[in-house]
This record gives sequence, structure tokens and C-alpha cells, in this order.
Amino acid sequence: MEEKQSEAAGQFEIHAFGKDVLVYSLGNGLLLLFGFIQFLIIPKYLSVEGYGYWQLFMLYTVYVYILHLGFNDGILLRWAGKELDQVGSEIGIAFRFLLLEQVVAIIPLSLLFYFLIHPPLQWIWLMIVAYAFIMNLADLFINAGRAFRKFRLLTTVNVGRGLAFLLFIIVLLAADYLDYHYVVLAFLASHVLFLFTFAFWFRKYLWAEMPAISSLWAYGKENTNTGIFVLLGNYVVVLFPTIDRLMVSSFFTINQFAVYAFAITIVIMIYMFVRAISEVFFPYLSGAAPQLRNRAYQLGKPAIILAWAAILAGYFPLTRLIEFYLPAYVDSLPLMRLLLCTIGFGSLIQILHANFYKVYRKQRRYFCWGITALALSVMLNLLAIKIWGTLQSVAIATLISFGVWYITNELSLKSVLEQSSKQLWNGIIIIVCYMGAFWLASFLADWFIAQMFIYICFFSLVSFLFFRRELGALVVLASEVRRRGG
Repeated sequence: MEEKQSEAAGQFEIHAFGKDVLVYSLGNGLLLLFGFIQFLIIPKYLSVEGYGYWQLFMLYTVYVYILHLGFNDGILLRWAGKELDQVGSEIGIAFRFLLLEQVVAIIPLSLLFYFLIHPPLQWIWLMIVAYAFIMNLADLFINAGRAFRKFRLLTTVNVGRGLAFLLFIIVLLAADYLDYHYVVLAFLASHVLFLFTFAFWFRKYLWAEMPAISSLWAYGKENTNTGIFVLLGNYVVVLFPTIDRLMVSSFFTINQFAVYAFAITIVIMIYMFVRAISEVFFPYLSGAAPQLRNRAYQLGKPAIILAWAAILAGYFPLTRLIEFYLPAYVDSLPLMRLLLCTIGFGSLIQILHANFYKVYRKQRRYFCWGITALALSVMLNLLAIKIWGTLQSVAIATLISFGVWYITNELSLKSVLEQSSKQLWNGIIIIVCYMGAFWLASFLADWFIAQMFIYICFFSLVSFLFFRRELGALVVLASEVRRRGG
């Protein structure tokens, strides 16, 4: 009762938010562990070419959400902050509309891919369409869980999906069937279980009375219109960090694509945490008063930068593991060193910028700036390929693109966040300092332990010089959360 009253008063429930982030992060920590075990198995036992096709499948699966046309995002905005009992009767209606919409969209696509694309890409695209059908239905339940703050449910089901996929991989390895075709099928099977688990949990809401077709259409149209610009804005977030892989897959060989995709695997794992925090952050931010939202931004920004900079230290022992265990992918290390730096900008964009644009209903502005940055990224990547023609030049172009998008978002949100130009440029300088320290440590020594020690010293110095006040505020906030928890 007290929580509801405080939410009504526009409070940011930091203790509840902290608990949900912890639960979601623990779940994603398990997924990271499962992913790391897969990282040790799949590229080791697949050929470089087979790994390239597996990563090609994984690349294109991130685009399938376009097929719900914004309906699921409209549902999230419609239900965010409400209780399940208030709108539970709508879940069945939403599921029926989405099911029909997916059938209408996917059948023509399947026929198109079957007749126009030749093997081996034909099979991969048909599997991507199958994944689209499964995942867009599951995404409705995921958004329902986010809206109703059922983060324990989301965490449990997501961990179960990750564990199921890992077990399938281990069984395939034991049976000597670890081919990229079977890996793809195992991935799809784990997501079928994922969907069925959600459907079972929400089962009592799925069998609501079927509305008239006209009412179903009106309901779908209303939520699609609401969510279309959220989808487009989110799609920019999806496209932007994958445009480099699209370019590499188009202009380089499948083996070179495999090396580049391997370099970005760790980046993708880290983004699981970024996505988790972003998803938990939105419903709390939307219920907070404007002055508390600004405070959340002022504390969130240094916290994200510090967390990213600390994560960079893990690169150095990883280099030794790859050199020893996966020597076929040693060429990915210089690429990984560059791509890990994109996480600093990408995390701030995904956790802070995307959510603040949504909360203040400025999705169109977010989309316009995102499209502009995306066009710049395409141009930079094409120039890198045309002039230098190396994988490293593509990674550099990607890093520059992330920095430009971050700056444009910061400038665009200045009026909402009451952020001075000095604060904006200070943030950029600090990020550049951490990146410089990271790269300098990589070149000052050859032994990975020495590199890590040098970087930790640089990290401590930069943090002390630029973040003393913010670190103090974060410590006080953490103490307050611990006190309330007690």
C-alpha cells in the first residue's frame, strides 16, 4: 500500500528498483555464464565457416521484432505502471491480434525466401522466419512482465531458456552432432520452451471472450499507432550496433565475418546486462517526478561509465584464454579492443537516452536523431571498406559512429535534463580518458597481468580525478538502499 502511495506521489522507488535490478542482473549473470560456456564450445568445435553461418543466423534474428509493427511496444506503454488485475483481460485480446498479424506477415515472407534465396542461405532465412514467429509472440509476454514488474518471472524463464540451449549444445557435442544446422535448431527449440512457459503462466488470461473482428482490429490499430515510433526508435538501437556486421557479411568472406563476429561476442554478452538494467529502469522512471528523473540521470551517467570502464579490465585475461584455447580467432583481439569501447556509449544510449525519450514522449525526435546517426554510420563503414578494406577500419568507424550518436542525443536532451554544455563535454572527455588508458595499457606491456595492473592504476587515477564527488554520492545512495533493505 505504501509503495502504491509513493508511486502516486511521483517517487522513484530506489529500493524496489535496486531489488529488481539485482534479481534481473543475477539472472543475466547466469545467462552470461551459460553464454561463456557456449563461447568455449561452439567456436571450438564448429569450423570457422560453420561458426560464420551460425553468427550470420544470430545477426539477422535481432531484426525480427520489426514484424510486430510496434504493437508490442504500444502494449508496454499502455500497461506500464498498472496492475495485472486491472488489464489482465486484455492479454488474451492482445495475443489473438498478434497471432493473426504474425501469420499474415510470416507466410508471404517464408514463400519469398523459399523461392528467391539459394542454399545455404535459404535454410538460414527460413529458420529466421520461424524464430520471428516464436519470438514476437514471446515478446508480448515479456512486455507484459515488464509492465507489471514481474521481473522474477522474466528472470526465471529467461534463465531456463539459456540453460535449455546450453544443455542442447552439450548433448549435441556428446552425440558428435555439433553442426551449425543443429545448433540453430537447438536455439529454436529453447525458444519454443520459452514461449510455452510464458503461455502457461498467463494461461488464465489467454481465454478471455473473443471480441468482434472490428473491435480486435481497432485494438490492434490503436496500440500499433502508439508503439510504431517506439519500435522505430528501438530499431535504430538494434540496427546501429549491427550495421558493422551487416557490412562485413556483405563485403568480406564468411571466414572474415566469423572472425569479426567472434570479436563482438563478448560485447553482446555484456549488452545482456545493459538491456536488463534498461528494461527495469523504464517503469520506475515513468512513475517518478521530473526532478527525480533528473537526479536519476545525474547519478546514472557516472555509474554506467564507471561500470563500463571497470569491465574493460577483463579484456586482458581474455586475450590469454583466446591465444591458448582458440588460436584460430587470435586475429579478433585487435577488433575486440576497439569494439569493447563502444559499450560505454551504447550503454548510456540504451539505459538513459532511450528511456528518457520514451518517458517524455519524444520518440519521434529519438528516431530522427537515430536515423541520422545510422546514416552516418553506414557512410563511415562504407568509406572504411572502400579506402582501407580491413576489419579493423570497420571497427574504428563503428566506434566513431557510437560517439557521434551519443553526442547528438546529449544535445537533444539538454532542454529536458537541464544539463549544461560543460557537463556534457566533461562526460565525453572522461569516456575518452578511460579509452585512452585502456589502449595505452594494451601497448605498454606484453604480459596480460602487467597490462591489467597498468590499466587498473590508470582507471583508479581517472576515477579519482573526475568522479570523486559522484563516487561519494553513489556510496551514500548504496548505503541508503542497504539501510532500507534492512
